[in-house]
Amino acid sequence: MKTITTAAILAMTTVLALPAVAQDYPSGNIEMVVPYPPGGGTDIPARLISDWLTRDRGWNFVVLNQPGAAGTIGLDQLSRAEADGYTIGIGQTANMAINPAMNAEVAYDPLTDFTPIIPIVTQPVGIIVPNDSPFEDFGQLVEAARADPGSLLYGTPGQGTGGHMAIARLMQQGDLEFEQVPYSGIAQAISDVMGGVVDFYVGSVPSVLPHANSGSVRLLAVTSLEPFPIIPDVPTVASFGFEGYEAQDWKAVVGPAGMPDEAVAALNAAINEALQDPTLIANFETQGSVVMGGSPEEFRAFLAREVETWAGVVEAAGLTAER
Repeated sequence: MKTITTAAILAMTTVLALPAVAQDYPSGNIEMVVPYPPGGGTDIPARLISDWLTRDRGWNFVVLNQPGAAGTIGLDQLSRAEADGYTIGIGQTANMAINPAMNAEVAYDPLTDFTPIIPIVTQPVGIIVPNDSPFEDFGQLVEAARADPGSLLYGTPGQGTGGHMAIARLMQQGDLEFEQVPYSGIAQAISDVMGGVVDFYVGSVPSVLPHANSGSVRLLAVTSLEPFPIIPDVPTVASFGFEGYEAQDWKAVVGPAGMPDEAVAALNAAINEALQDPTLIANFETQGSVVMGGSPEEFRAFLAREVETWAGVVEAAGLTAER
């Protein structure tokens, strides 16, 4: 999904921020359900947005961390909440587009059980190798994989994560074969990359960039369709002959299905305005994220495309759970 231009956002917020909406909503505390632990890559955007709205608009937020089952427990609870506009939460690639296709125990439907409000930020994953890796660029890594299918090991943050699915999509598109080594923590993964235990590792840009910047590892490529703004010199996977390839981890605000239009409009307009704040943009960029924004209708269409795309990747990888 392309980032909406500032002009478009301004035009849209002018239409959405109607005086009647501002007067009627909100009239009480808004609960923000974050389906991951405090301090993580999903929690931070939620708190930055809620803090901005509290400071700028005077809205009162209560952030509720409800982690578990790769973000699906909190999201399931959100889907069952009262749809009055006072309980919203954070959905992202894994818990809205990947895990529902992989896990038969996920009870909610990402397309029918939620009200799309607005996408907040997106970030690609980065592909890193040891400093002494024989692969000077990503193209050489691909050539080695084609010469000896299945011989290269790649580390990920775990089964079904953005890193895992990014490579699953790459294997599907490029007719490649790699062997996954899942890790439960970045520290051991980086140690194994540096030690040559795995040939490369695929993790979120915020998790791998500090190690690349310190010189511990080399960042070969990112999985955004276009060069990523905060590291524009790092090539994209798509630039090595994988036309249209993209794998991003987006975070978005959603609510239970059936939320009042007035609440959706007010939240969308206010968050779009927040995403234009230079200080907030800079805070997101330091974490390796780029702001998104847009209308609820655009987000609904984007979500439908993401669900379809990742369900296809999951099925092609043989990870689909029987229901």
